[in-house]
Amino acid sequence: MKQGPDYYAVLQVDPRADKEVVQAAYRRLAAKYHPDVNPSPGASGRMKLLNAAYEVISDPEKRKAYDLYRAGHRRQEEPAPKREPLRQWQRWWLLPVIAVVLVLALRLSPRLLLILAPLFLVLWLIWRWRTSNPS
Repeated sequence: MKQGPDYYAVLQVDPRADKEVVQAAYRRLAAKYHPDVNPSPGASGRMKLLNAAYEVISDPEKRKAYDLYRAGHRRQEEPAPKREPLRQWQRWWLLPVIAVVLVLALRLSPRLLLILAPLFLVLWLIWRWRTSNPS
C-alpha cells in the first residue's frame, strides 16, 4: 500500500511542532504558493496539498490518528535489519578467555574451579547457540 505525502514535510515542520508553529508555517507557505500570488501551473495543486496537510495537522484528533498511521506504515515498510553471519574468529574468541579464567581459578583454589567450570561451560554453550542462530 502506497502512503500519501508526508504532511509534516509538506508544511516543512517537525512532527513535534506546536500548533502555533504549524499555523505560522502554513500561512508562510500559503502566501508563497497561493494561485493568486504564484502564477506557476503547479501552484493550485501545491495549495490543495497544503490545505489538506494543514487540515490534518491542525486538528488534534486527526493529527493523532495520522501520527499513528504514519508510525505503523513506517514499521511495515522498513524490514528488520539482518545480522551478518559471524566470522570464524568472532565465534570462538570467548573460548580462550574462559580457559584463561579457569586456569587462574585453578591456581587460586581447586574448589573455585569446580564452581566456575560448569558455569562457564553453560554460558559458552548458550553464547554459541545464540550466535549460530541469527534471529
